[in-house]
Amino acid sequence: MADINQFRIIKELYTGEQLTVYQVEDPKNGEPGILRLIHQLPLRDQWNQLYREYEAKITYYKQLPAVKVLDVWDRKPFVVLEGNEGDFLEKEQMLTGKQIDQFVDAVVYLHKHEILHGKINRFNIWIKENGEIILYGAGERAVFQPDRKITIQDDLKQVLSILKNHSSLAESHCEGISFDHIEELQGWILRKLAIPKPGLVNLGESSTTVFGVPNKEVIEREEPKRIVPEISPAPPKEKRKSGALFIGVAVAVLLIIVIFSINFLKGGAEKTSIQASEGKQETAVEKDKPKEKAAEKKDQVDLSQFTQVVPSWEPIKHASIKLAGHEYTLVAAAQKQDDSSGKVKVFVLSQGKKVGESPEYKGSNSPEPTSYIDSFLTVTSENGQKGLLVFGLPGGLGISEVIALEVQASGSAKQVWSDYGTEVKQSKDVISVTGTELSNLSLKNNKFTLEKK
Repeated sequence: MADINQFRIIKELYTGEQLTVYQVEDPKNGEPGILRLIHQLPLRDQWNQLYREYEAKITYYKQLPAVKVLDVWDRKPFVVLEGNEGDFLEKEQMLTGKQIDQFVDAVVYLHKHEILHGKINRFNIWIKENGEIILYGAGERAVFQPDRKITIQDDLKQVLSILKNHSSLAESHCEGISFDHIEELQGWILRKLAIPKPGLVNLGESSTTVFGVPNKEVIEREEPKRIVPEISPAPPKEKRKSGALFIGVAVAVLLIIVIFSINFLKGGAEKTSIQASEGKQETAVEKDKPKEKAAEKKDQVDLSQFTQVVPSWEPIKHASIKLAGHEYTLVAAAQKQDDSSGKVKVFVLSQGKKVGESPEYKGSNSPEPTSYIDSFLTVTSENGQKGLLVFGLPGGLGISEVIALEVQASGSAKQVWSDYGTEVKQSKDVISVTGTELSNLSLKNNKFTLEKK
C-alpha cells in the first residue's frame, strides 16, 4: 500500500463513497494519526474551509482530535488528525457508562463551539486501547451533502441511535421523546443510564437517586418515652416555728453527707477493680505484641528510597505481588498541583528500581494528596504470569472512577478497564465493583475477564 505524502499507512480502517480513512504514522517522529482522504476533487475548497474552521475552534479537547496536517495527495485533499492505537466502535459492542459520558461530552463541546457533526455513527467513534472515546468526522456531511442543511435535531437523533444500539438503554425509552438542545439530552441520558457525574448535582441528583436505595426493609424504632412522675400540687403553705425548720434542715444535710460518703467509697472500690482488670488486659496484650510486630515486619514494604527512584511523587498506597518468580511492589503516588487539584500514577518497582508505570490520572478535588486514591486491590493469575490491580479515584457523591491495570511478568502495566462505582471489594481471586451494575474483574486463562451481572 503506497504512502500518502510523508505519512506511512499502517492499515485501511474504512472506505465509502465519499472518503477513505487510514491509520497512519509519521516516520519523522513516529507519531500515530488518522488520515481522512476524500475522493471528490471539486470538494477541495469546502473541505479545506471546514477543517480550517474546525482547527481554529478545536485546539485541545480530550474526546475530539486536533488537526495535525491539511494537505493534498494526488490532487485529492486530506486531513491528518490526532490518533492513538484502537479501533472503531464494533457493531454489537456495548459502551460503558464512562464511554457514553465521554461520547456525549464530545457532542456537547462541538455544539458549544457552533459545530454540528451531522453524521454520528460507529465509523466515527474511535475507542482507544485504554477505553477512552474520540469522535471523528465533525461537519463533514455539510461538505458531502451541501444541499441538505445539518440541524441540531440530526445530531440528537443520531446520539439516541447510538445509545439504542450500544448501551443498556431499552429502545422503548427512546420512542416519542424530543429535545431542543444537546444539554437537555445529556441530562436525560445521565439520569436514564445512572451515569455518575458531578453535573448530576446541578440536575438535583444524588448518589441515592443514581444508584438506588438498597433493597432492605427499613424499620423505624420509636424511642422509649421517659416516664416523668406526676407532681402533686403543693399543699397550702403553713406557718412553721423556727425551731422545727432548723431541725428539718439539719436532718437533710446529714442525709446528704451520708449518701455522698457511701457513693465515694463505692466508686473507689469500683475504680480499683477496673484498674486491676485493665492491668491484666495490658499484660496479655504485651505478651502478644512481639507476634504483631513480627507480622507487621513481614508485610511491610520499605518505601524510604521511593522518592529517589521516582522524584517529586508522594507514595500513597502500595501492594506486593509475585509474578513469574519476581517480587514487585505496586506504588500509587500523587503529585499535588495546587490546593484543589493533582495527579496520580501507579509505579511498578523491583529490587529498588522502577520497571513500569501506569498512565497519569487526575486526582480528586482535595487539598490532601492522600485522598486521591483508594481501594488498592490485587489478584494474580493461576499460573502467576499476570497480575491485576484495581483502584479507585474518588469523586463526588461517594462515587469513584475505578481503574483496572494489568501487570505483566516484565513489570509493565497497562489499563484494561475503567468505569464508575460506589464500592470495590475482593473475594479470593475476584474483585467486584458495584456501580450501575455489578462488575466482577478477574484473570482467567491468563487473560483479563470482565463479568457483568
